[in-house]
Amino acid sequence: MNQGKRGDSLLVRNARLWPHAAQTQPVCVRIVDGVIREVEAELPSGSARVLDAQGLSVIPGLVDVHVHFRDPGLERKEGWDHGSQGALHGGVTSVVEVQNNPPLSTTLEALSARLEHVRSRSRVDFGCLANLLPESMPELAAMAPLTPAFKCFLGGSTGLGGQTDVAALREQFAAAARAGRMIVAHCEKEDLLRADKERHPDATVAEHHLLRSDEAEVVSIAEAIELVRRTGAELHVFHLSTARGAELVRSARAEGLPVSASTGPQYLHLSHLDAPRLGNLLKVNPSIKTPADSAGILAALRDGSVDAIGTDHAPHPLEEKTREYAKAPSGMPSVDLLWPLTLELVREGRLDAATALASVTWRAAQSLHLPGKGRIVPGYDGDLVLFDPEETRIVRGVELPSRSKWSAFEGRTLAGFPKFVVRRGELVFAEGRVQCTAGGRPLDLTPPRPFG
Repeated sequence: MNQGKRGDSLLVRNARLWPHAAQTQPVCVRIVDGVIREVEAELPSGSARVLDAQGLSVIPGLVDVHVHFRDPGLERKEGWDHGSQGALHGGVTSVVEVQNNPPLSTTLEALSARLEHVRSRSRVDFGCLANLLPESMPELAAMAPLTPAFKCFLGGSTGLGGQTDVAALREQFAAAARAGRMIVAHCEKEDLLRADKERHPDATVAEHHLLRSDEAEVVSIAEAIELVRRTGAELHVFHLSTARGAELVRSARAEGLPVSASTGPQYLHLSHLDAPRLGNLLKVNPSIKTPADSAGILAALRDGSVDAIGTDHAPHPLEEKTREYAKAPSGMPSVDLLWPLTLELVREGRLDAATALASVTWRAAQSLHLPGKGRIVPGYDGDLVLFDPEETRIVRGVELPSRSKWSAFEGRTLAGFPKFVVRRGELVFAEGRVQCTAGGRPLDLTPPRPFG
């Protein structure tokens, strides 16, 4: 990796590696052709452009492993233009995007066209997941070199129905294993979701956690792990929402199975008790559950059973979210707040600084086998976020880049809003303004792993 010119050259001076104590000395970070070459106390500038950090804290550019920008096809809801601006606003320099609206990536031709579409629009580096469906199986091996993973909806959600045919799912898991790419799964048991819906025919958002129950996620994760045992597939559980699900992932890893997981800030900062205040803004799939579930997921982040925090950024216009509950779409925006929301867990004393940072940088990249991202060390891409950890701001959805113009975190006082963002040596965000029109590139991928 990192061969040849990947970006610009830049010397960042007077930055303090975060987390740090008050007496921590500033460092210099030299980026050459987009790649970090040196991190030292003092470095000569040479001919490179210099950015004086003036004592700001510096972290690696964040890696959001799960976003929906709904583009191509539903650009009116977000699009790569707004979505990648929002990513930079949240300190994110790399995203992995899930297409859950047509055109789906079920063929090499469709996936290749999507990558080219994104390349001309994205301000951040990107990976695009291919869809794991019966119709995509003939081309999984062809798509594998171009995608980090295959996305499987085990439970129905926005845009796609859940899969219930166990034999067909086993074939899909086995085919993904032969193609050498992991499966990332939306784990909710479709049969249980349907039963929950019949059990609560007049549900409101206050019952959303019952309509998409704890049991639906737990059973689905257990079944997916069993498919891993039987087929040799690798599994990543997206948007983990339950403490019991985290325990299943922990046990699978202890067994030596190739299973990883990520959660979202909504499952750590919110609970079903927020429904009276937020209404349908709280409606996401899987549902946001109890404070005890949040505590269990945080414990799993601390011990490494859950690898990452990815937003599942899924914007919808406010007029759609404020429809009656049954007709309101699920999903919320938050890529534009990923670092402030992650830092808040540290400020509240709920997560240690090292784990919080790792969960949105190197551990996030590692969980989907994305090399060269998430560390400030020589040889890694020159992606940096500079911020003042003491400066706070009140969240106002209308001021955020997302087309949706609302936030479930409206009115919260957060810290960590980026002052500067550097993407592979190029200053792409400064003092609240995006400085580039595109320039994102496809993420480097590890080769598909040999099967057997």
